[in-house]
Amino acid sequence: MFKRIFLIALVFLFTSNVASAERGEIKKLDIKYTAIVKDIPKNTKTLEIWLPYPQSDRYQEVYNIKVDSPSPASVHYEPEYGNSFLYVKVNNPKEKEIRVTMNYLADRYEAMNKIEPDRVGELDGDITQYKLYLEENQYKAVNKDVKKIAQDLMKDNKTYYEKVKAIYDYVYDNMEYDKTAPGFGTGDVGRACTVKKGNCIDFHSLFSAVASAAGIPAREVSNFDLPFGEVAPNYCKVGFHCSVEVLLPNYGWIPLDISHAKKGRGTKEFYFGSLDNFRLQIGHGRNVLLSPPQKGQRLNLVSSEPYVEIDGVPYEKVDKDLVYKDRITVEAKLQ
Repeated sequence: MFKRIFLIALVFLFTSNVASAERGEIKKLDIKYTAIVKDIPKNTKTLEIWLPYPQSDRYQEVYNIKVDSPSPASVHYEPEYGNSFLYVKVNNPKEKEIRVTMNYLADRYEAMNKIEPDRVGELDGDITQYKLYLEENQYKAVNKDVKKIAQDLMKDNKTYYEKVKAIYDYVYDNMEYDKTAPGFGTGDVGRACTVKKGNCIDFHSLFSAVASAAGIPAREVSNFDLPFGEVAPNYCKVGFHCSVEVLLPNYGWIPLDISHAKKGRGTKEFYFGSLDNFRLQIGHGRNVLLSPPQKGQRLNLVSSEPYVEIDGVPYEKVDKDLVYKDRITVEAKLQ
């Protein structure tokens, strides 16, 4: 009983602070996430499990969250990027396998933002609050190649809007969506500069790094990826997708999705500020510290994968079953 009351109260806290925004069509989701920890060693003293915990925001509402866990589950918020995680700690587990299941409903809207260049201001005043999104970390290298790209792009683009659009256009024009070349999918900016191929993580890591070199705050966004353009009356698999947000003065954080534009899921113009609703956002940032903090190194991104430690050491014999179905189909049949 305590678990359920705690989770509902936290969701109410988030949903009561959803910012106003232009919302397009809605997609009503029923999501089921099961983390499976396998072959748990004998004499394990402490087993810790972290799952991504999606929050309500201006483009989505998450509610009716229920957790089935062998030990009490709690939700923890980390203040650096503002991510939340479901956390389960099992002391002296006797089972060889442990499962944690989280069910919830979500309403995801299209994000519809029409950016007027003349309304975008300049980033003036104290920008130390954006330091996190401008500096390098172990996963984001603002190297000489990135700095050269930024310098070249900034020469002929004077306003803040022009600079952001130039970086967006550069990544779109120079990157090829390709998951065959070795090394894709890590967000290795050096590789992106030379190979110029990769997936969504590589596209948006390059954008974020060049933006940082140009003094423009940007942050990667982690999402559950739903089968594009489909209605799922029965549970089907959910993937992972990385997009990016950029700070536009007078607008705030604005979403971009260059890889989806490149793949033809929508126009290049649409994905500069707007998003489809075949996703559910689960977190922000690179070089991620969980909450409570993990003993292992920081993570590249907020992943759709469970993260597990046994006695303070990362544990890899972990699987997940992450599925969703569209509630709108079920509701239509009931009418």
